[in-house]
Amino acid sequence: MKLTQEKITSRKNPLVLLAASLSEKKYRDEHGLFAAPGYKLCCEAIAAGAPVSHVLLSEEYAALHLDEIMDKFTDERYADTVLTILSAGCFEKITTEKAPEGIILLIKHLDIYKKYIKIKDVGFFDVPERAVFLHSIRDPGNLGTIIRSAGAFGFECVLLSEDCADLYHPRTVRAAMGAIFRVPTLRVSDSVQAVRELARMGRRTLAAELRPRALPIHDIGLCAGDVIMIGNEGHGIPEDVSSECAASVYIPIAPSAESLNAAAAAAVLLWEHSKIR
Repeated sequence: MKLTQEKITSRKNPLVLLAASLSEKKYRDEHGLFAAPGYKLCCEAIAAGAPVSHVLLSEEYAALHLDEIMDKFTDERYADTVLTILSAGCFEKITTEKAPEGIILLIKHLDIYKKYIKIKDVGFFDVPERAVFLHSIRDPGNLGTIIRSAGAFGFECVLLSEDCADLYHPRTVRAAMGAIFRVPTLRVSDSVQAVRELARMGRRTLAAELRPRALPIHDIGLCAGDVIMIGNEGHGIPEDVSSECAASVYIPIAPSAESLNAAAAAAVLLWEHSKIR
């Protein structure tokens, strides 16, 4: 790890401007970087061997934890990682947190590093046995929470439709709590074709939805290779995609309750699926 000697005090410093720009997707894509705030995400990234390019510390945080943070980046893979201390004003400019902890990592997009995460267009692809398919999950917090649940229940892959929220959105990264470093993800360009391809591989895709033909999740006879599809928070799963699925399933809830949100429903369904092991 390389420690820059001078503290950055200008909010117009190129590194400050770069870090601040990563709150927007176009700049995350342009620079191939995303921000991971907080000590816990720092530890998760290191444990996964994620490609950290910069470690940014507020001067207050550095005064207390500089040696501790430097000791965590002793692995040879982090020989070129740059640690920089920022003034309070500069750190405030780059954070999206209401109460920032004082440490932010800038990490290269994980889709470049196939060992950690995979994102590619659907074609002929291999999907691990334990997978979940997220369709049009637009809320980054829900996306991150579902990925976190997938990791917690031992899922090996998360499929994302093309219009799901950005994996590297700050809210996705925070909500996933490090799971994006552990759970491989495939982003597919054509959901209908993806479901057909899964069927060709002998896999059932089960649409989680309240259609007339839907069965309670505990009555469907879940198999290890089944892929549960979770739909959009407000609009569910489109008919053209649903019609390709092998069946529709739902979670029985109290008649007085209207529904569960996508992240809560996903957690229940993934837990139900995990019992097959």
